[in-house]
Amino acid sequence: MDGRWRDRAEVARWLDSRDAVGIELLSQPPSRLSRLAGKATHLIASDLPRAIESAQRLANGRQIHVSPLLREIPLPIPNVSGRFPLWMWGTLIHLRWSYRIARGTDASSSDVARVASAVEWLAQFTSGETLALVVTHGVFRRLLAKEVVRMGWRSDGRHGGYAPWSSWHFTVR
Repeated sequence: MDGRWRDRAEVARWLDSRDAVGIELLSQPPSRLSRLAGKATHLIASDLPRAIESAQRLANGRQIHVSPLLREIPLPIPNVSGRFPLWMWGTLIHLRWSYRIARGTDASSSDVARVASAVEWLAQFTSGETLALVVTHGVFRRLLAKEVVRMGWRSDGRHGGYAPWSSWHFTVR
């Protein structure tokens, strides 16, 4: 982040441009995630460039299944006037998201429907003794995780929370 101060409209444009580009050239997955990807029977990614490029760095030339169902759910930018650095806008956006999570209002009915469709689509890759590695985004991943746990999957832990190259592990029971 460049330290420039931006208004709400500039933040919206910055977020849109971030979704239109991939990841930094030097950004590489941790070895534990690369090892896991090497064992995966299926590599799956959101259709946003940053997810596809992340999956490609894990795939070593293997096929990647791509779907818009796994695309990030954009967080609303608070309707605040003024100019602030991106880190402050990020803090405001995530405070609002945390508040909505606490109230149980963090997902719209269309978000919930898309998550259900994504789980149904992903089910074709998770039968038998398969290991599916899914590259998606934080807000969507949180809702996806909540849904698969609700369906009886077991959470086997997390590495890195919501940070880049973080991973969350689930087992179909």
